Amino acid sequence: MDSPLTVYKLTILYILDRAAGEVAADRVSGFLLENGYVNFVSLMQTYAELEEAGLIRPGRKGERIMLSLTGEGRDTLRFFSSRLGAEIKDQAEAWLRDQKIEILEDRQFTAEYDRHPDGGYVVRLAVRERRTPVLDMTLSVPDKAAAEEAVRGWKEKSGEIYSLIIEKLF
Repeated sequence: MDSPLTVYKLTILYILDRAAGEVAADRVSGFLLENGYVNFVSLMQTYAELEEAGLIRPGRKGERIMLSLTGEGRDTLRFFSSRLGAEIKDQAEAWLRDQKIEILEDRQFTAEYDRHPDGGYVVRLAVRERRTPVLDMTLSVPDKAAAEEAVRGWKEKSGEIYSLIIEKLF
C-alpha cells in the first residue's frame, strides 16, 4: 500500500495530465480538500515536494498560482499510474468535467496588475486561445483599489467585454 502522500502526488499529477494544460492551484486544492483526501498542511508539503522534484511547475497569473505538469511529471505518472485507484481517477474525471468551463476560463481570460515606477498601477487584461494571445490590453489606473476593481471586473465580465470589442471592431 502506498503512503497517503504518494497518492496525493499521483492525484495532482493525474489531474494536471488530464486537464491538458495549466490548472489553478486553488482548484486542485479544492478537489483534494473537499473530497477529504488531504489536510492543508499535507497538501502544502505535497506541492513543495512535487515542485522540488521537477514534476510540476507553478506560475503566477495575477494573484493566482497556476500549476502545469512537466515532462518528468508526465513520465512519473505513466510509470506509477497503476498505483492510483480507479475510484480516485473516476472522481477526478467527474470533477474535471464539472470544472471544464472554469478551468478553460482561468487559462483564456487573464488579468493581473503591477505597480508602475512612475506611480499608479498598470493592469494587463488578456484573452488567449491555446496560449496564443487573441486580445491583450494594458490600462493605467491611479491606485491599487482601481487596479483590483479592473481585475475583478474583467474576471466577471471578460466574455461580455471581449464580445463587445469584437462586435464594434468588425
